[in-house]
Amino acid sequence: MPLPADWLLTAQRAAIHLPTATAVIADVHLGYDQVRRAAGDAVPLRGLDDSVASLSVLQRTHGVHRLVVAGDLFERATCNESLAGWLRWLGEAGWELVGVVPGNHDRGVPANCLPLFPDGIQLGEWRVVHGDGDLPNGPVVFGHYHPCLRWAGVRAPCYLATATRLILPAFSPDAAGVNVVGDPRWTKFLCYAISGRSVIECGLVGELAPPKRLAADRRSARAAPGRRRFPRGSSIRR
Repeated sequence: MPLPADWLLTAQRAAIHLPTATAVIADVHLGYDQVRRAAGDAVPLRGLDDSVASLSVLQRTHGVHRLVVAGDLFERATCNESLAGWLRWLGEAGWELVGVVPGNHDRGVPANCLPLFPDGIQLGEWRVVHGDGDLPNGPVVFGHYHPCLRWAGVRAPCYLATATRLILPAFSPDAAGVNVVGDPRWTKFLCYAISGRSVIECGLVGELAPPKRLAADRRSARAAPGRRRFPRGSSIRR
Protein backbone atom coordinates (compact mmCIF):
# COMPACT_ATOMS: atom_id res chain seq x y z
CA MET A 1 0.00 0.00 0.00
CA PRO A 2 2.00 3.01 -1.22
CA LEU A 3 1.52 6.61 -0.12
CA PRO A 4 -1.14 8.34 -2.25
CA ALA A 5 0.68 9.87 -5.23
CA ASP A 6 -0.93 13.28 -4.76
CA TRP A 7 1.03 13.94 -1.57
CA LEU A 8 4.58 14.79 -0.54
CA LEU A 9 5.27 14.41 3.18
CA THR A 10 7.87 16.86 4.47
CA ALA A 11 10.08 17.02 7.54
CA GLN A 12 8.48 20.38 8.37
CA ARG A 13 5.27 18.59 9.48
CA ALA A 14 3.41 19.74 6.38
CA ALA A 15 1.96 17.62 3.59
CA ILE A 16 2.11 19.14 0.12
CA HIS A 17 -0.74 18.44 -2.29
CA LEU A 18 1.30 18.25 -5.47
CA PRO A 19 -1.42 18.88 -8.10
CA THR A 20 -2.31 22.25 -6.49
CA ALA A 21 1.12 23.03 -4.94
CA THR A 22 -0.62 23.58 -1.59
CA ALA A 23 0.91 22.92 1.82
CA VAL A 24 -1.48 21.57 4.47
CA ILE A 25 -0.69 21.84 8.17
CA ALA A 26 -2.74 21.08 11.27
CA ASP A 27 -2.70 21.90 14.97
CA VAL A 28 -0.61 25.07 14.92
CA HIS A 29 -1.93 26.14 18.35
CA LEU A 30 -0.93 29.81 18.12
CA GLY A 31 -0.75 31.38 21.57
CA TYR A 32 -0.12 28.11 23.40
CA ASP A 33 2.57 29.70 25.55
CA GLN A 34 0.37 32.68 26.42
CA VAL A 35 -2.56 30.50 27.45
CA ARG A 36 -0.38 28.24 29.59
CA ARG A 37 1.35 31.17 31.31
CA ALA A 38 -1.99 32.86 31.99
CA ALA A 39 -3.03 29.64 33.74
CA GLY A 40 0.06 29.85 35.97
CA ASP A 41 2.28 27.33 34.18
CA ALA A 42 6.00 28.12 33.87
CA VAL A 43 6.54 27.68 30.13
CA PRO A 44 8.89 29.71 27.91
CA LEU A 45 7.51 32.32 25.55
CA ARG A 46 8.11 31.08 22.02
CA GLY A 47 6.30 33.75 20.04
CA LEU A 48 6.04 33.01 16.33
CA ASP A 49 9.65 32.01 15.81
CA ASP A 50 9.20 28.23 15.58
CA SER A 51 6.10 28.44 13.42
CA VAL A 52 7.46 30.87 10.86
CA ALA A 53 10.88 29.20 10.79
CA SER A 54 9.33 25.89 9.69
CA LEU A 55 7.20 27.63 7.07
CA SER A 56 10.26 29.48 5.77
CA VAL A 57 12.17 26.21 5.32
CA LEU A 58 9.13 24.62 3.69
CA GLN A 59 8.77 27.48 1.22
CA ARG A 60 12.46 27.64 0.42
CA THR A 61 12.89 23.88 0.03
CA HIS A 62 9.73 23.03 -1.89
CA GLY A 63 8.73 26.31 -3.54
CA VAL A 64 5.14 26.32 -2.26
CA HIS A 65 3.19 29.51 -1.58
CA ARG A 66 -0.35 28.26 -0.87
CA LEU A 67 -1.31 27.21 2.66
CA VAL A 68 -4.29 25.41 4.17
CA VAL A 69 -4.71 24.92 7.93
CA ALA A 70 -6.57 21.75 8.89
CA GLY A 71 -7.85 23.01 12.22
CA ASP A 72 -6.65 24.21 15.61
CA LEU A 73 -4.86 27.26 14.29
CA PHE A 74 -5.25 28.64 17.82
CA GLU A 75 -4.71 27.26 21.28
CA ARG A 76 -7.66 29.44 22.25
CA ALA A 77 -9.80 31.60 19.97
CA THR A 78 -8.92 34.78 21.89
CA CYS A 79 -5.23 34.70 20.89
CA ASN A 80 -5.66 37.72 18.62
CA GLU A 81 -2.15 39.13 19.03
CA SER A 82 -0.58 35.90 17.84
CA LEU A 83 -2.92 35.80 14.85
CA ALA A 84 -2.11 39.37 13.81
CA GLY A 85 1.62 38.71 13.85
CA TRP A 86 1.25 35.39 12.03
CA LEU A 87 -0.93 36.85 9.27
CA ARG A 88 1.44 39.78 8.86
CA TRP A 89 4.39 37.42 8.47
CA LEU A 90 2.51 35.25 5.93
CA GLY A 91 1.80 38.30 3.80
CA GLU A 92 5.37 39.55 3.94
CA ALA A 93 6.72 36.08 3.08
CA GLY A 94 4.44 35.71 0.06
CA TRP A 95 2.14 32.99 1.39
CA GLU A 96 -1.47 32.77 0.23
CA LEU A 97 -3.69 31.56 3.06
CA VAL A 98 -6.21 29.54 1.07
CA GLY A 99 -8.34 28.73 4.08
CA VAL A 100 -8.66 27.52 7.64
CA VAL A 101 -10.89 24.62 8.66
CA PRO A 102 -11.94 25.44 12.25
CA GLY A 103 -10.94 22.85 14.83
CA ASN A 104 -12.18 22.23 18.33
CA HIS A 105 -9.72 24.83 19.71
CA ASP A 106 -10.91 27.44 17.21
CA ARG A 107 -14.50 27.74 18.40
CA GLY A 108 -15.52 31.37 18.67
CA VAL A 109 -13.11 32.72 16.05
CA PRO A 110 -14.82 35.66 14.27
CA ALA A 111 -15.67 34.75 10.69
CA ASN A 112 -14.47 38.12 9.39
CA CYS A 113 -10.83 37.72 10.41
CA LEU A 114 -9.95 34.55 8.51
CA PRO A 115 -11.06 32.59 5.42
CA LEU A 116 -12.96 29.95 7.39
CA PHE A 117 -14.33 26.75 5.84
CA PRO A 118 -16.32 24.89 8.52
CA ASP A 119 -17.25 22.09 6.10
CA GLY A 120 -13.69 21.54 4.91
CA ILE A 121 -11.61 22.51 1.87
CA GLN A 122 -11.41 20.50 -1.32
CA LEU A 123 -7.96 19.88 -2.86
CA GLY A 124 -8.46 17.77 -5.95
CA GLU A 125 -10.24 14.61 -4.82
CA TRP A 126 -9.15 15.12 -1.21
CA ARG A 127 -11.20 16.86 1.49
CA VAL A 128 -9.28 18.69 4.22
CA VAL A 129 -11.03 18.67 7.61
CA HIS A 130 -9.87 18.87 11.22
CA GLY A 131 -10.82 15.36 12.28
CA ASP A 132 -12.66 15.98 15.55
CA GLY A 133 -16.03 14.97 14.05
CA ASP A 134 -17.39 12.42 11.63
CA LEU A 135 -15.23 12.14 8.54
CA PRO A 136 -16.78 12.73 5.10
CA ASN A 137 -16.86 10.04 2.45
CA GLY A 138 -13.96 9.81 0.03
CA PRO A 139 -10.28 10.68 0.50
CA VAL A 140 -9.71 12.84 3.59
CA VAL A 141 -6.77 14.74 5.12
CA PHE A 142 -6.99 15.69 8.78
CA GLY A 143 -5.10 16.41 11.99
CA HIS A 144 -6.44 16.55 15.56
CA TYR A 145 -4.77 13.37 16.85
CA HIS A 146 -1.15 14.63 17.08
CA PRO A 147 0.27 11.25 15.97
CA CYS A 148 3.70 10.35 17.29
CA LEU A 149 5.89 7.25 17.01
CA ARG A 150 7.42 6.05 20.27
CA TRP A 151 9.12 2.76 19.54
CA ALA A 152 12.53 1.10 20.04
CA GLY A 153 14.06 4.25 21.52
CA VAL A 154 12.59 6.48 18.79
CA ARG A 155 10.32 9.38 19.63
CA ALA A 156 9.16 11.31 16.60
CA PRO A 157 6.10 13.03 15.17
CA CYS A 158 4.64 11.03 12.31
CA TYR A 159 2.14 10.90 9.48
CA LEU A 160 -0.36 8.06 9.15
CA ALA A 161 -1.71 7.04 5.75
CA THR A 162 -3.96 4.65 3.88
CA ALA A 163 -5.14 4.92 0.29
CA THR A 164 -7.93 7.32 1.35
CA ARG A 165 -6.80 8.78 4.68
CA LEU A 166 -3.86 11.01 5.57
CA ILE A 167 -3.37 12.09 9.18
CA LEU A 168 -0.98 14.98 9.80
CA PRO A 169 1.37 15.42 12.75
CA ALA A 170 0.84 18.48 14.92
CA PHE A 171 2.60 21.48 13.40
CA SER A 172 3.20 22.97 16.85
CA PRO A 173 6.50 21.90 18.46
CA ASP A 174 4.73 22.15 21.83
CA ALA A 175 2.48 19.20 20.98
CA ALA A 176 3.93 16.16 22.73
CA GLY A 177 2.07 13.80 20.44
CA VAL A 178 0.11 10.63 21.14
CA ASN A 179 1.86 7.31 20.54
CA VAL A 180 0.27 5.36 17.68
CA VAL A 181 1.95 2.04 18.49
CA GLY A 182 -0.45 -0.35 20.17
CA ASP A 183 -3.51 1.78 19.31
CA PRO A 184 -5.99 -0.43 17.41
CA ARG A 185 -7.38 2.54 15.47
CA TRP A 186 -4.20 2.82 13.43
CA THR A 187 -3.13 -0.80 12.89
CA LYS A 188 -3.81 -0.68 9.12
CA PHE A 189 -2.16 2.71 8.60
CA LEU A 190 1.34 3.18 7.25
CA CYS A 191 3.54 5.20 9.58
CA TYR A 192 5.92 7.86 8.24
CA ALA A 193 8.15 9.23 11.01
CA ILE A 194 10.02 12.52 10.87
CA SER A 195 13.71 12.14 11.67
CA GLY A 196 15.74 15.32 11.34
CA ARG A 197 15.43 16.43 7.71
CA SER A 198 13.96 13.13 6.53
CA VAL A 199 10.62 11.35 6.54
CA ILE A 200 11.07 7.59 6.96
CA GLU A 201 8.52 4.92 6.12
CA CYS A 202 8.26 2.58 9.10
CA GLY A 203 5.70 0.07 7.84
CA LEU A 204 2.23 -0.69 9.13
CA VAL A 205 1.50 0.48 12.66
CA GLY A 206 0.00 -2.92 13.47
CA GLU A 207 3.32 -4.60 12.71
CA LEU A 208 5.24 -2.46 15.20
CA ALA A 209 5.36 -4.22 18.56
CA PRO A 210 3.99 -2.32 21.58
CA PRO A 211 6.74 -1.28 24.04
CA LYS A 212 6.04 -4.08 26.57
CA ARG A 213 6.17 -6.78 23.92
CA LEU A 214 9.29 -5.24 22.41
CA ALA A 215 11.03 -5.36 25.79
CA ALA A 216 10.08 -9.02 26.14
CA ASP A 217 11.41 -9.74 22.64
CA ARG A 218 14.70 -8.09 23.53
CA ARG A 219 15.03 -10.23 26.65
CA SER A 220 14.32 -13.33 24.57
CA ALA A 221 16.88 -12.29 21.98
CA ARG A 222 19.54 -11.83 24.65
CA ALA A 223 18.69 -15.25 26.10
CA ALA A 224 18.96 -16.89 22.65
CA PRO A 225 21.82 -15.26 20.71
CA GLY A 226 21.39 -15.17 16.95
CA ARG A 227 17.58 -15.30 17.09
CA ARG A 228 16.06 -11.88 16.31
CA ARG A 229 12.37 -11.65 17.08
CA PHE A 230 11.64 -8.05 16.17
CA PRO A 231 8.52 -7.44 14.07
CA ARG A 232 8.58 -6.64 10.38
CA GLY A 233 8.53 -2.92 9.56
CA SER A 234 11.09 -1.96 12.21
CA SER A 235 13.42 -0.24 9.78
CA ILE A 236 14.03 3.12 11.44
CA ARG A 237 17.68 4.03 11.51
CA ARG A 238 18.96 5.83 14.56
